[in-house]
Amino acid sequence: MAAIETSRLLVHKTGSPPIQWIPRGPGSTAERGPKCVKFGYPTLSYMGILPAVVVVQRTMARPVKGTTTLLFGSLLALSSALGGCTMETGSSSSDITDVPHTPVEGQSISNCWLYAEASWLESMHLAATGEAFDASQSYWSYWHWFNQINEYMVDVVVTPGGSQPEAHGLVHAYGLMAESAFVPEDAAGEVSERQSEALRRINEELTSGRLADPSARADAALIRDVLDDVWGLSDVVRVQLDQVFGPDGYNMLGEEGVSTEGTGIIAPQQFAVRYTERVSDPDVATVKDTNLVTAISEWRSAGYPSSLSDSDLAQQQRDHQIRVQRALHDAQPVIIVWNVDFNAMDSGTGELPGSFNLTTLEAVGSGRQGAHTTVLEDYEAVTLEFGLLEAGVTLDANQPNDQAKLAALLEPTTQVRFYRIKNSWGAVGAEATSAPGFPGYHDLYLDYLNGPIAWCPSVDPKTPQSCTGTTVPLNAVILPPGY
Repeated sequence: MAAIETSRLLVHKTGSPPIQWIPRGPGSTAERGPKCVKFGYPTLSYMGILPAVVVVQRTMARPVKGTTTLLFGSLLALSSALGGCTMETGSSSSDITDVPHTPVEGQSISNCWLYAEASWLESMHLAATGEAFDASQSYWSYWHWFNQINEYMVDVVVTPGGSQPEAHGLVHAYGLMAESAFVPEDAAGEVSERQSEALRRINEELTSGRLADPSARADAALIRDVLDDVWGLSDVVRVQLDQVFGPDGYNMLGEEGVSTEGTGIIAPQQFAVRYTERVSDPDVATVKDTNLVTAISEWRSAGYPSSLSDSDLAQQQRDHQIRVQRALHDAQPVIIVWNVDFNAMDSGTGELPGSFNLTTLEAVGSGRQGAHTTVLEDYEAVTLEFGLLEAGVTLDANQPNDQAKLAALLEPTTQVRFYRIKNSWGAVGAEATSAPGFPGYHDLYLDYLNGPIAWCPSVDPKTPQSCTGTTVPLNAVILPPGY
């Protein structure tokens, strides 16, 4: 297979048989179909818990956005106990760490993994260029749905849930577009109403429309036409997608002859990012200016220790926390994968507004649950030497006293109280349900993240008798190289 240069985005749906595919290469007589190359992604240990769909191959400033928001009447249910993203119903300043972030946005469907991907790459691009790029999650959703329908659909329904390896695969294959270039109205407010409408329409097409017949779902060009319609794409965007990827969507970036020139599509090799690495020198953060392809290949997932039978579990967890703290001290946009129980959320009526904590959860019992992916912003901790060091208070590594505090925060005896996350549930009108002074951000207390908590996302109503599963809510993080 050495002569083969790229592949389709093959996936494996958790709990289903492996997807069958036909290798393609020079001289092959097989029908036009998937091409094959391994896509290596480091450490997928957490993927058995979070996503409904997992990619299994290929090698290769905190302002409020917009002035409008979408009012959600109810929580969007998860497509399964193991997949999707969780959304809230209803609706910057200085820090211990100062991760550069673009404005908070609000998901309208269960695609938090794409919002986390956007926050991650936007932060690195902001660090590299000073430009607050606004990536289109709708663009990636378009291709995510195309691949579902064309290649691995098990049930005849599009599901928006996914995982970070899959997000990386989409970026690698299709690049990115600005919101203003793909669906201009997405750039006007913090919530994309187009996404929820497109999801409703594509599933109608699959149920009783142009894609209801299996033979129609085998016609990639027809799938593209239907997706163009349900997303309401302009003629200009349709032409650009055809130009780069072909009417049947068969081309991928990185293949010979595939070019984004003259379009609003940005190849990941052309997208500048900056992050730090500690491979060259573990004791010093080395700034790396590179592109998105390199970032995707170098950042690593680190599962959170959760085996309750391990006698040294607390030490394992503290070691993990120190890795995360070090990355945050270096202003890196660490991705965090965690499990949500909405009854753990203090919505502004308790002592810890805008947080997920165990006290709030234990007071009311288990509620609506699901998986979620976000990006870290800051944290708060208690040190032996300096006591409580609060989130939202600047520590300057160039000042001797602050330097001592930053060192103390990394001591094994330090206790992290909470991680502060940039969420994807919107900021407008969310002041009461957010971390104080940080609309759209939430604090995840370690007593909640360490659990264990009762876990049964598919059970309703939940009682001590019906909800017998447990979980450690903190699942994994994705870190820069050397952390």
